[in-house]
Formats: sequence, structure tokens, C-alpha cells
Amino acid sequence: MKYYRLDNSVNTKEIGRHFLQATFTDKKTLDSGCSLVRDEFPNFKPDLRFDLEKGSKLTDVINSCVEVPGFTINERVKNIFEQCKLPEHRYYEAKVKDLKGVIHPYYCLHILPNDYSMIDFDKTIFKKTEEPMKTWPELAFSNVKKIKNAPEIQIKDLEELEKYKDEFFPNDLYVVLDVLRIHDSEKYDMLFLPDVDVCTKYISEKLANMLKSEKITGIGLYPCDDIENLE
Repeated sequence: MKYYRLDNSVNTKEIGRHFLQATFTDKKTLDSGCSLVRDEFPNFKPDLRFDLEKGSKLTDVINSCVEVPGFTINERVKNIFEQCKLPEHRYYEAKVKDLKGVIHPYYCLHILPNDYSMIDFDKTIFKKTEEPMKTWPELAFSNVKKIKNAPEIQIKDLEELEKYKDEFFPNDLYVVLDVLRIHDSEKYDMLFLPDVDVCTKYISEKLANMLKSEKITGIGLYPCDDIENLE
């Protein structure tokens, strides 16, 4: 199976002047959004209301300031995701007010990490480098060549990975993922493994093609040749 990296778009012609397209409407919604945490679902109904930033454009996927892993999406994108196999997830209703005051229904997708037992650590390749992978794609891919040439390190499990991170970071060295090898028997259409690869979301070719076919706006799709399935 071929995978793609899925990000919010950084194309200003598509999303407008700001990478962060929408911000919380008021302190109440800010507090609600900031109460969400990465690795568990809330026991309350989030109040997620946003105002589109001046100079920003409304897209199918918007970059909001919700920090939980996932995307702020409209009904079109939700319908596509519901046809695919995602990690454990929930949708929270959200509202986005555009620059004319019109309120549009959206959803915040909150995904939990995939099961890390999918990863074959013996065959996955990590590098020790002075070049940390950045979150934004135009920065992340600028240092790929340096990372490819960095020395390889062997990591046997998540615990050892965290040990390396603790040792390297104070010395301005980083552990970065180079090649991810997984046992993907359930054929997920989205992979999210933040303890190994920060906040990156990978999607299957099937899901990528559906997003392309429907001409979904507000996303960046980047082919990833460094993910291999081990059957």
C-alpha cells in the first residue's frame, strides 16, 4: 500500500494570507478548545466556534487553533473519512463564522494514535541528526537530504526511543524517523504514531485519491516512499 502525508495547505492562493485560517471566537471557546488533550477523548462537549481571520479563505479543511491531533473539516470531508478506516476517533461539531458573518457548520476530527505494535522496530530506520524534522511541509522536506546522510541508530522499542530523545536533545541532536516499516494487517487508511513521528498523519492511496477526486481544498498531499508494509 502506498501512503501520503496529509497536512493543512500552505498555499496562500488557496487559503489566504494566514496559515492559521481561523481563531477561537471568545475566551469561552478558547478555554474549551484548550481543555482537549492529545491521547484521550473529553468527558464534556467541546464548544468549538471560530472566526475566519481577515485575509483568509474558507476551505473544506481549515487550519484552526485546536491542538488535538486531527483536522477541522466540513461535511464533504467527513463523508469521505467515514468511508475509510481511521484510528479510534471522534467528531466534534464546530462552527466557523466567515468575514461576512455567515456561520458554516464544520467538525473537528480528533484521532488517537494507532497501536504501536504495528511498528516493526527491528526493521524501521531511525537517524541521529542535527536536523530536526519540522512540522510544516515546506520546511520538513528541505532537510531530507541531510537526514538521509545522517548515521543510523538501532532502536528496539518506544522506551528506548524516549531514552535517546532525552539524551540527544540537550546536545542539539535529534532522533528522526527515516523509514517506517509496519505490520498493517487491518489496512488503516490513516496512520498517526506521534511518539515516533511527531504530529504527522499518513493516509492511504485510496483516501488520497478520494480527496483528490472530490477536489478537497485546504490540504497538502505529499507522497511518502519511506513507509513499507510487512505482510
